[in-house]
Amino acid sequence: MATVITVPRDSALQFRLVVGTNPETGAPIVNSKTFNKVKSSVIDQDVYDVATALVGLQKYPTDEIRLERESQLTE
Repeated sequence: MATVITVPRDSALQFRLVVGTNPETGAPIVNSKTFNKVKSSVIDQDVYDVATALVGLQKYPTDEIRLERESQLTE
């Protein structure tokens, strides 16, 4: 059996923004804004600090902040 190697790739920072309310159901309407090319070597706290600074620049309130990590599996 071959040994599997995990190679980290760039990540993406995503904001989920509440852009309105559905008039029929009252449910929030959520759109996302994504910032790609976040280096895989970055520390989570640093990403969070930058994200909280960027939240203040958004037009709509932020529902959620996500960090989507991607990896490549090889032998």
